[in-house]
Amino acid sequence: MSSAEPRQLIADMYELIADPIEAWFERKESYIPLLQLAPGFLWVLGLLGGSLLIILVYSFLESAPLSTGNLVITIANYQTIFATSYYLTVLLKSLLIAVAVTMISLLIAYPAAYHIAFMDSRFRNLYLLMLILPFWINLIIRTFAWQLILGQSGLINYVLVSLVGVLEAPLQMLYSPWAIIVGLVHVFMPFAVIPLYTSIQRIDRSHTEAARNLGANRFQTFYEVTLPQTLPGIAASSIIVFVLSFGSFVIPNMLGGQGNLMIGNIIAQLFGESFDWSLGSAMATLFVITVITLVYVFNRAIGLRSLYGSDTA
Repeated sequence: MSSAEPRQLIADMYELIADPIEAWFERKESYIPLLQLAPGFLWVLGLLGGSLLIILVYSFLESAPLSTGNLVITIANYQTIFATSYYLTVLLKSLLIAVAVTMISLLIAYPAAYHIAFMDSRFRNLYLLMLILPFWINLIIRTFAWQLILGQSGLINYVLVSLVGVLEAPLQMLYSPWAIIVGLVHVFMPFAVIPLYTSIQRIDRSHTEAARNLGANRFQTFYEVTLPQTLPGIAASSIIVFVLSFGSFVIPNMLGGQGNLMIGNIIAQLFGESFDWSLGSAMATLFVITVITLVYVFNRAIGLRSLYGSDTA
């Protein structure tokens, strides 16, 4: 036996053993991201999914939580909601306020994010920090500040009535839908700025330069080149601001008063004041279904999956 034969035998054995081992590791690598996501996914699924399941079950009970042990399943809670015009009016008003807040937030956040993303300055990060600075201030404090500004004895009425003298009587700005919109825009606008800034910053500057070199003006360059590439950021900002505004509780309570409650306030009253957990659960379930339906319609109309790089819409 020559010296080459043992080496060849060892090489053949190595290939025979190594190929299945390498194939096994290649198959297992596809499961590594799933294993990394599993703890967080299970935690969210257990807390959020479990609580939603409890709310869904309570919504079909005559009395919740169960105290007497008699389990009575009914749809009377949903019938009460659809038969009461007040609940439907509050739901519609909440929807309109959320849409208004989303549109106004985008109109304010997009120019700010665009300017910061395209500016060549060492203070760019500072400007971005100033936009998201409200995150560092407590929500109650920020909302109470708007009470001091919009109240009948607030800053705006003081300037218009006492200092300038344009008005004889103070304006009724507080405890109105517009006060709620102002407060929600102020609180949730940073949630619109961050996705927009990230989307705009990823734009290849050579695309805009090429459009300008081909004779396009600034408006044409923005409409044909910049805007289509920022649609993912616009979509993300819209969904985030809309969902947060639609279910807001603190700001409508402090700036809207009892005459301008939103759906979150009604749910809180049913649970905390009326102790009607069955009706409150039905209202919360209806709210979740409404949000999911609106996001689905938005997805079908805009095509979120295609915006984010998927081949199927």
